[in-house]
Parts: sequence; structure tokens; C-alpha cells
Amino acid sequence: MEHLRQRIEAVATDRQSGATAILALALDVLQDAVATGQPILPVARALCRAQPNMASVWNAAASAVAARVEADRLDHFAVRVGQAAGALARHAREHFLATGTTPLRVVTVSASSAVRTVLTAVSTDRPVRVACGEARPGLEGRIQAAALAAAGVPAALFSDAGLGHALAGADLVLVGADAVTPEWFVNKSGTAMLAAMASQLGVPVYVAATRDRFASHPLAARLPLDDGPADEVWDQPPTGVTPRNPIFERVPLDLVTAVLSDLGLLGVDMVPDACAAAQDELLLEALRALADED
Repeated sequence: MEHLRQRIEAVATDRQSGATAILALALDVLQDAVATGQPILPVARALCRAQPNMASVWNAAASAVAARVEADRLDHFAVRVGQAAGALARHAREHFLATGTTPLRVVTVSASSAVRTVLTAVSTDRPVRVACGEARPGLEGRIQAAALAAAGVPAALFSDAGLGHALAGADLVLVGADAVTPEWFVNKSGTAMLAAMASQLGVPVYVAATRDRFASHPLAARLPLDDGPADEVWDQPPTGVTPRNPIFERVPLDLVTAVLSDLGLLGVDMVPDACAAAQDELLLEALRALADED
């Protein structure tokens, strides 16, 4: 399994890619393990440990484990993931094009392929202007701004502390998510402050997340929030100073207007049912097997 171990380690150390790219790597590992007859449970567990806060990785791993009972589970999950971006783009155009032909001014933070999918889809028929927060210390916002600009969507890059200035005149905040649960979603630290300020100013906040990120309560309880390496914040702090590097945070859905997914535009009151539907009893049993290290 050495070739699988190396690829799982690449998943674990990937600090730049968004959840969609990491899910693609995880799916490749799982499908390779199934195709070569490897014991799937240790591979699936290793992937969950590699990216423990990403609901999509847990859902993929659970689908692979469930395939021991229903052989086509992992294939169906992979097909749905492959179709999700197209569905997300269609729903984005249906919703945001209906609001006018003037430039759509959007504020976002960090990097998200779901956000890029939405904005590039809308930009084919309506001008879009984006303000990106840089997302220190990883600076994923630079990746987002560069990718949007390359796709023909002009982007301004703000420091995290200065991103609130971009809310003046903004039409909406649009952020991605590594997980969406019945009460909160997970995204890069700084998202909650941005959403709270937008709420105070009357700027609607949308979350772009496909169904593979949805987590019912049993999965939500298994999603940790760990700090990143402290030396990314300050490599040689003076005595008495303890650097902290919380990479992800839970953002209350109370701050959110709606979740845009491959299912369509979901009001916050619809999210709990969508999360409950994301894991049926077979997947819940697979999640229990993934968490049982005995």
C-alpha cells in the first residue's frame, strides 16, 4: 500500500487546495484502492484523518465503506460529484441573473472552487466585480483572485483586516464551505467576522456548497477544528507570547441568507433537512465504522 500511503500523505499536507480539489484526490485514492483489492476500511480511515474537518472526504470515505454492502455506492457518489459543478452553475445563473444587469459586486474570502464556479457562470451574462480577502497565513485569497482574473472576472485583493471596506456598495458576500451542518458551516477563519459585519450592514451572505459537503448531526460531531502550525504566524516569538493559528471556524447559519448548492438555492430553514438526507442509515453505519478504531 506504499503508493496509497504517499498519496494520502499528499492529501494530508495539502494546505493550498480547496475542498473540491482535495476531494478529487481522495476519490482517486479510494477508487484505486477498490480497483486493486486493497482493504478499504484502513484506507478510508487514513483519508479521514488526513483531512478530518472536510465533510466531503468523510462522505467519500463512507461511500467507499458502504460499497462493501452496495457495490455501486462509491461510483454513484463520484458521478454526483462530477455533475455538481454544472448544477451549481445553472442554479447560480438562475438566481443571480434575475437580480439585474448592473455589475454584481461580490465579497469573498480565501479560495473556493465552488465560489469560482458560481462567479464565472454568472459573468458569462452579467459583469461581476470581486473583492477577495487574502486569508493569512496561507494566502489562499491570492490564488482565488488570480484564478478569477484569469477567467475574466476582475478581482481586488484586500488584507483580511481591510476586507470590511469592500462591503460598502457590495451586493452580496459569497463564501465556500468545507462542511455544512444543520446549525453552522465550516470555512476559513475570518469568515464569521465578515458575515457578521455584512449582516449588520444589510449585505446578504450566501454559502456556495455542493451536497458532498453536507453533514448530518452524527457526522458534524466528528468534524474537529485544529490549529495550524504556530510558526506560520510567528516563527520566533518572544518569551511569554504564544502564537495561535486557527485555520478553520464554525460560522452560525443565523448569519447566512441562503446556501447555493447543486440542489438549488436553499433557505437556512431548509438546510437541516438537506443535511439529514445526505447520510442514510447505510452511510451512518459506515461513518460509525470509520470512527471505530478497534
